[in-house]
Amino acid sequence: MLERSDPENIGDIPNIARSRQVPATPTPNIGSLSAPPSRLARDNNRLLVLGFALLSVVGTLLLRLPFAAAGRTLTWSEAFFTSVSATTVTGLAVITPATDLSIWGQLIVLLLIELGGVGFVTLSLVLFALIGRRIGLGERLLLQQSLGVMESVRIARLALYVFGSTLAIQLVGAALLWMRWAPTLGPGSAAYQALFHSVSAFCNAGFDLFAGTGTVLFGFGRDPYTLIVLMLLVTIGGFGVLVISDLVTYPKDRRLSVHTRLTLIISGILTIAGFAVVVADDLFAGTAFTGMQVGERVLVALFTVVSARTAGMTIFPIEELSHASALVLMALMFIGGSPASMAGGVTLSTVAVLWVTVLSTVRGRPQGVVFGRVFPLETIAKAVAIMSVSTLLCFVGVLLLLALQPRGLLPAAFEVVSAFSNTGYSLAETARLSPVGRLLIAFLMFWGRLGPLTLVILLAQAEHPTLARYPSERIVMG
Repeated sequence: MLERSDPENIGDIPNIARSRQVPATPTPNIGSLSAPPSRLARDNNRLLVLGFALLSVVGTLLLRLPFAAAGRTLTWSEAFFTSVSATTVTGLAVITPATDLSIWGQLIVLLLIELGGVGFVTLSLVLFALIGRRIGLGERLLLQQSLGVMESVRIARLALYVFGSTLAIQLVGAALLWMRWAPTLGPGSAAYQALFHSVSAFCNAGFDLFAGTGTVLFGFGRDPYTLIVLMLLVTIGGFGVLVISDLVTYPKDRRLSVHTRLTLIISGILTIAGFAVVVADDLFAGTAFTGMQVGERVLVALFTVVSARTAGMTIFPIEELSHASALVLMALMFIGGSPASMAGGVTLSTVAVLWVTVLSTVRGRPQGVVFGRVFPLETIAKAVAIMSVSTLLCFVGVLLLLALQPRGLLPAAFEVVSAFSNTGYSLAETARLSPVGRLLIAFLMFWGRLGPLTLVILLAQAEHPTLARYPSERIVMG
């Protein structure tokens, strides 16, 4: 029995649709705007890109002011790179924020992180809603799922909900860190340090104020309490509001969306697999864990793997890891976290869609089937596009960086992937970048933060329904 018409095939069955009185699929409404969808998509992308570019420029100008530096004024190159890194919540740095920035400079970086993290997530959710993709926090739906209209009032309410909940999580994280650090640092200093690192961890930024002042992350780099709090903040920020909302409502309705289930499963698999390699780094001739006790090694390895999912908070020199561990971390960075979150990379959703599609193809099914649901061909095509463009971008970025600075392939590839995924890990290459190399890495950080979203928005409005049907033809594969 025909229950609902397919909008792509409605031209083939008009009489059946009318006789069964099938309701027409609603056209995505964008409020009172009358501009065509393609134009709106271009306008949204332009607004998003220009907004973040302006934020980076303003941040550069502020960091260039004498009061923002400690001891010497930052160069234009240093100020620009630091501003872009903070705005894109990456964490790569050509300076040492703890010693090269004054308290005002550090506060500027903190503000850029907050605007680039919380502001970006809020804006991206609103843009998805404006292009007709419902972002129902209570409904637990995929971002890519086209389900009708979201009114402007609900959009404003959604933005306030996201902004308020993220600030609350950061304050709770800061309070937990303050309780641990206050006896050592003093109440005032601990409050400032706890707030800065809570925001940095939740926004997956990777900036810290302990590097350069002694051991990395001061005396708390291997403290179980501190690392567990930071891991929770990184994980929550990487999951995003949609998954967290789904988990919060689970005790009440006992239901999880396909998006949430796939996110949790893929995230768990990647974390376990990455941890298994990194914790056994000595087997691959690595020296990072030399002298550590078993418990300390396990905790540090787990934190490193969790942080590799776009946070990049460093508690020991990453360059001391073996090539095998560095390669695993690079893969984790490239994948990243969830969409509509603080994380970067190609996102877990893209990997999940491709993984399910491959498994379904092997089993002889034309589309990805998981948990009793089928991915639309539109979703699969977008996942392929995001993965293809991202892979090509990283490949070209590595080639250009090797041409600019002839160094080892692994350090160059690691730096490029870290910048693209907005992670912030580095094999001690960031400080060695030339001025042109800094521009290249800054572009990759900017693209990594905005590129995937703008690409999805363009693809979402690139559909042009037509009554024409073309014959299919197979080509040789494999």
